[in-house]
Amino acid sequence: MEDKKRILVIVPPSPLTTEFTEKLSNAFTVLVATSEEEGYQVLNEQTTDIAAVLLDLNLARQSNFSFVDKVSMDKLFTSIPVIALSPELPTLEDMDCLEHGCAELLTPPNEWKLLEKRINNAIRSKDSLSFTEIEKMLKQLPSNIFLKDKEGKYVFATHYWRHVNHADPHWTIRGKTDMDIRKDKGNAKIAMEADKKILATGQGTEYIIEENYEGLQEFLQLIKRPTYDEKGNINGIIALINDVTKQQLLEMELEKRSKTDPLTGLLNKGATEDLIRMMIGNYYKEKDKNLCALMMIDVDNFKTVNDTLGHAKGDKVLTAIGNIIKNTFKGMDVAGRTGGDEFMVFLRDIEKPENAMHLAESIEKNTNRLILNEDIRTFVSVSIGISMFPEHGKTFEELYHAADKALYYAKKHGRAAWKMYTPELEQE
Repeated sequence: MEDKKRILVIVPPSPLTTEFTEKLSNAFTVLVATSEEEGYQVLNEQTTDIAAVLLDLNLARQSNFSFVDKVSMDKLFTSIPVIALSPELPTLEDMDCLEHGCAELLTPPNEWKLLEKRINNAIRSKDSLSFTEIEKMLKQLPSNIFLKDKEGKYVFATHYWRHVNHADPHWTIRGKTDMDIRKDKGNAKIAMEADKKILATGQGTEYIIEENYEGLQEFLQLIKRPTYDEKGNINGIIALINDVTKQQLLEMELEKRSKTDPLTGLLNKGATEDLIRMMIGNYYKEKDKNLCALMMIDVDNFKTVNDTLGHAKGDKVLTAIGNIIKNTFKGMDVAGRTGGDEFMVFLRDIEKPENAMHLAESIEKNTNRLILNEDIRTFVSVSIGISMFPEHGKTFEELYHAADKALYYAKKHGRAAWKMYTPELEQE
């Protein structure tokens, strides 16, 4: 059952007063006070529950409208209209109550539906005024607060952010959808889909979108909740947009650092193996996929480099090899440094094993060209072991074992070479 609006009636006691409040009770929950002092006390005790105050005009005149002044000056009562009541038809002189802050002047008619409508109109009018004042205050906040109706169209927004497509200074967002106003149609579609779900289920949502506009990257957090009418039906959405670019970029940088080898810029051991495991799992579930290859790369005699030329030179060697690896493989391949002088690469979607062999040969030759010291002509070399998915294994562990066997063979038979795994290597 719908709750009735609560109104406070301040009138002197009389039989007519009793009859009047009883009829009002058909449409409202009525609280009665017989003086302005008593009415003000009731108002203070039940501010949030009272939708309007009906005040006897003669009582208001006796106090020179002091009650109306106190209510209009107190921000707690901003949204509560004070309606003057005159037992007789109002005169021109009576209209000055409006100048003193009364929202309406009523003479109780025989038609009670009309009286009810005029009281409700005064309540709505005061609500609208209060909303305008609140909107002005909200504009002082850096966050963007907006409302949408039950069709997902904007009612208002405290700010027009740069991603809205408009140039007219008199342009208004009211009545428009995200597809109408947003330059990024992809994010507009995300917004509208989220709105549809909220309006259908009543469940709020929070998400972050990325905007790239005029060379500027931004991340915006959207917090959306449904709004309800007096009957409890969803009638729109209220939402908040926060600029979380700094926080998001910081989180992305921290996540990147946690997964990146600081010396070479490649993935670290944990991130490399986790990503390869995930890819192998996805490939194993799908059919008709091309081959994949796991490549293990080891720097030959790296301890000698460190001992002879120093660790600073050794770091330069690892950095140079890391750059060779980065420049050799596609962006969708996985490349990481998995140990002091060890690297690992996972090749996705290769047509045949020969492709992996050609890439291994390229890395091995490019590495051999690295001259560490012009005076002593010291060269660097790498050994590489290769295994193929799914022929040599369907899990990371199986591929790792096979590639490691091939790497061991390459290092045992002269180094500066690459080797593809074969079952015969198990005898080595």
